[in-house]
Amino acid sequence: MRSPLAILREIQRNSRRVERNRFDRVQGAGFVLFAFLAPFLVWKMQSWHATESSEVLMIVRVYEALDGQGRGGKMVATEIKASERSSSWKASLPLADVDLVQRSQWRGWPLSTLHTDFATELAVTRMATCPPAREGEVRETAMQVIERTGKFVGAARTRSHVAAWVFSSGAWWIMLSFALAALLAPMRLGWWLYRRTRTVVRQSRIDRCHCPNCGYNAKHSILRGRCPECGSELYERPDVY
Repeated sequence: MRSPLAILREIQRNSRRVERNRFDRVQGAGFVLFAFLAPFLVWKMQSWHATESSEVLMIVRVYEALDGQGRGGKMVATEIKASERSSSWKASLPLADVDLVQRSQWRGWPLSTLHTDFATELAVTRMATCPPAREGEVRETAMQVIERTGKFVGAARTRSHVAAWVFSSGAWWIMLSFALAALLAPMRLGWWLYRRTRTVVRQSRIDRCHCPNCGYNAKHSILRGRCPECGSELYERPDVY
């Protein structure tokens, strides 16, 4: 029949309470702290990380129609495709190609939380038949065609993306939490190896009836009490009740 002390030991061994060590507390505190820090980082990334791009919305060819005697007439503008830039036009005198350019900027990381469309710009490519003095007239003629399409934007437009804010905050939260866990991982391993080695050594000393702290041979000392060498507590041998 098993003794009550043996039963008590088995109960204590199989019902140990899970305790949070210092690494668990640090990681838990960091997890909560990063939840408040992540939106701040998303806001700061709007000024730290910016990507710009430009797009040609349309191309306008400005030219003069030639009469039967090869003389130019009224300045005319028409929209063309990019593939028609190098094509030759009969009965016309090409003056310039006017590109309507839209510049855009995306701010934020890992997702763009702020999007700005700047005012559209005109990029004039003059040909040899167009003197610089006529560039202003070329712009005015091209604007008549561009304004009819409604693609010209006179002022910058900025939009904030709420969904990107939410996902970026969550991404920063996860990345910071993983970074802290990776930083604590070698410390956890070192601490576990130290505790494991220490436990094995102490248990080996207890099994030999030695002091678990200093290794003093306590076979002939009091089984329950303190070590006469270092004063630490002695433990009862497993086979003695």
